[in-house]
Amino acid sequence: MRMVLSGVLAAIVAATVSGRPEAFPRWDDEATSPVPSAVATPSQSAIAASPVLALISGTLIDGTGRPPIPDAVVIVRGDRIDKVGPRGSVRIPAGATVIDMGGGTILPGFINAHVHDAFSERNLEAWAQAGVTTVRDEGIISSRPLPELLALRDRLAADPRYARLVSAGRMIAPPNGYGLLFVVSPAQAQKAVEDEIASGVDLIKFSIEDGYGRRNDLPLPEPASVAAIVAAAHKGGRLVSAHVTEAAFLKQAVDAGADDVGHMAWDPVDQDTIAKMVARQTYVTPTITVLDAYGAADGALDNLRRFDMAGVKIALGNDYTDVPQNNFRHFELGMPMHEMSRMVDAGMTPMSIIVAATKHAAHVCQLDRTLGTVEPGKLADLLVSGGDPIRDLKALTAVRLVVHAGVVIRDSRH
Repeated sequence: MRMVLSGVLAAIVAATVSGRPEAFPRWDDEATSPVPSAVATPSQSAIAASPVLALISGTLIDGTGRPPIPDAVVIVRGDRIDKVGPRGSVRIPAGATVIDMGGGTILPGFINAHVHDAFSERNLEAWAQAGVTTVRDEGIISSRPLPELLALRDRLAADPRYARLVSAGRMIAPPNGYGLLFVVSPAQAQKAVEDEIASGVDLIKFSIEDGYGRRNDLPLPEPASVAAIVAAAHKGGRLVSAHVTEAAFLKQAVDAGADDVGHMAWDPVDQDTIAKMVARQTYVTPTITVLDAYGAADGALDNLRRFDMAGVKIALGNDYTDVPQNNFRHFELGMPMHEMSRMVDAGMTPMSIIVAATKHAAHVCQLDRTLGTVEPGKLADLLVSGGDPIRDLKALTAVRLVVHAGVVIRDSRH
């Protein structure tokens, strides 16, 4: 029997006696629904990497937010981007494998910064084939031992057919709280973080959450324990992601020094907290999809609109799980189009959404030095669309080419 902890908002379906939507569900010992079959996962072998690739005749959107570069050239040498620029300014090396993009759009590989059930060859291949070349698993929900899962992550990292996997390990909470790794004191919190880092997790995640299903009585972490989590993670060189779903808990997470928050609050966030997030560069991954699944997206969309206007940095994530919450069909395994469509509804522009899915998502994965933008020296993760996503984000599903760590893993030009 598999115990599943979904790190997603799952049961916001009706008001409770407290007058607020229901918060997170949690333990589901009978989660046996099949994996969604809507996304094809071709099992083609990765094409052997050429020493030098030259992508030509495409418009470049580099992930920085700068204006697109028409008729751009991107030179890939090994697993790195070597040169980038307009056709007339970049010399194509002799012997390079030239790939004509036929007027398509060249983008950085996309990053889904909030998923679950990512320790799966099938899922990682599906993401990579869609051009989502990196995913951040925001809390292990498997009963398999942590060392076994991280060994799988490391083994698959050597194969470019699979999306790069960033793991937050197990979510930290007080005993019987919303999480899987329980701590009862600041000393235990510090030790838990140190042990997670020693095991090889890529970041640390904790929760401030007092409810699930029809309950609102889960224990909340002591502020001293939260402070110890953040301090130990930062001392160990790891970013900290906070699971929060309410404005009051968001304020606590920001005050504690969390680097990003892994949902958008459903209730109104005060302007002081928003200003503090801007000043502290606290990122947010809204996961509107999961709020949508339970009819609680309106408040979250309003908050997202205010965050975006104020300059809070937004990353892309849809909270994918193999067993989607409330049987909502928009937890896409692949390109998270529903999440992006809801970001549009909140007033975000296609360019800002692309930045959220590339540069900003790379930051919360602690990979912004090597991923997220198409710039010399970065890893060559590239997605080429047959259309113009600035005009219509649906063009992102018209995948023409995917390059992962310098290797062409999908070529749909013919």
